[in-house]
Amino acid sequence: MKITALTSFCVDFFPELDKIYVGGNSLNFVTQCKLLGYKNISVIGAIGKDRFGKLIENQLDKLNINRSRLYQINYPTASNKIFINEKGDRYFKEDSWNGGAFDKFRLSENDWNSLAESKIVAMPAGDPNLKELLKRRNEKQFVVIDFLDYLGMDFIKEHIDNIDIVFLSGKEEMLNELQELSYQKKKLIVTTLGAKGSVAFFENKRYYQKAIEVTEIVDTTGCGDAFQAAFTIKWLKTKDIEKSLKAGSITASKVLNFIGGVEQE
Repeated sequence: MKITALTSFCVDFFPELDKIYVGGNSLNFVTQCKLLGYKNISVIGAIGKDRFGKLIENQLDKLNINRSRLYQINYPTASNKIFINEKGDRYFKEDSWNGGAFDKFRLSENDWNSLAESKIVAMPAGDPNLKELLKRRNEKQFVVIDFLDYLGMDFIKEHIDNIDIVFLSGKEEMLNELQELSYQKKKLIVTTLGAKGSVAFFENKRYYQKAIEVTEIVDTTGCGDAFQAAFTIKWLKTKDIEKSLKAGSITASKVLNFIGGVEQE
């Protein structure tokens, strides 16, 4: 099974710690797929011709993830400034995000053609290539999109028809509307609720999974991406939502134990 993630690759700055870690939804997603035992994994995207782009290349090489379509372009590698509160929850400031190469990159015709054999295609909904992906996807592909926590319900409704799993970081007051949308569109919607666990909606049913308890929460960065990777793989293998929620929660809990979206030496 071939897995491809596009196109979110960045470095995360932690100013309070004076640390830099590689990250981005796509890098975090494929890292977890690799750790779960899958080998045929690739990425598509762009980085800058700078030392931060090199850090991302090194991370992918260390895991033997195919980066032949990760391009160096004349814009800075995307970056994000992340701050952590006393509970281990991350937060951002107005100037935290610098999109750089991520904002500028568009897939070429050859890039799109290379996706034809990918079974799982993962992308964050803020990706500039989202509409084109949903227009070009084929019936063999299983498309999973992360709507994060800042893209509203109208944006989800606009794009849901060509998505196989809608992921988002939600709030409890959204759950009834999400269940209704799932039922209307006959789509699988999965929302994570942080310490309150996760909920999935499918065929007018609601499935709940409590969060896995950990001794200490160090940083929540990358938990959602880890959850999505494990959930998606388990769902494709079993078509069992409860098992998929549990797998996602276990994988996400491991990411709470270190700074950054992926564990680095």
